[in-house]
Amino acid sequence: MATTRFEHPSAAPLTLLLPDLDGGERGYWLRHWVDTRIDCRLVDLGQARVPDRNSLVTRLDHALRGLDAPVILVGHGVGALTIAAWAGLISSESEAAVAGALLIAPGDPAADADPRLSDFAPLPSAIFSFPALVVASDDDPSLSPDRAFSLARQWGAGFARFGACGHFAPADGLGWWPEGEELLDRFIDLVEPGHAQVQARGGLDQLGQGLPPHGRGSSSSLFRP
Repeated sequence: MATTRFEHPSAAPLTLLLPDLDGGERGYWLRHWVDTRIDCRLVDLGQARVPDRNSLVTRLDHALRGLDAPVILVGHGVGALTIAAWAGLISSESEAAVAGALLIAPGDPAADADPRLSDFAPLPSAIFSFPALVVASDDDPSLSPDRAFSLARQWGAGFARFGACGHFAPADGLGWWPEGEELLDRFIDLVEPGHAQVQARGGLDQLGQGLPPHGRGSSSSLFRP
């Protein structure tokens, strides 16, 4: 019998982290979270030079099997695109264990900024069956804030806009990105099983409320109206 969402409300959420293509670099905040947090686990997406969408979706689906706790997904770059593709391809029963997802700088295959993303086009258009938050930067060369906001609306997700964080990569000087870790903790508090205000579809409107703007330099935040 498939596990329905929130069947285990007493279990602490487990966070699965999906890295970007260049996630092997030293100083990557996502790997730091895995090393320092007991609630975080890395999803191995392989080392393919050009990612294959179906292969990555299968890897994520396998990582979710057998988990007996609510799951928070955090994807960066290609990891975020993998979550979106998985949500569009997998049945609602398979999505049942996911309590929510953070999609950080998912990238835009249609923009030709990185030809390695072409296999993810076209991006899914269906609304996710779980609460989600799309996180964008003011100066990401792979995804403009306007396009990120459009994707958030397309997926029925909240939207958070940071300051000058680039693509949230190690080269962008974020270090361990403590602001992002705070965002994760607040997001977990919002979507954790038992919080009825986000279990309902209308509760998605409140996903970003109470989350302060972060980032280097000027920063602001926008959320789905």
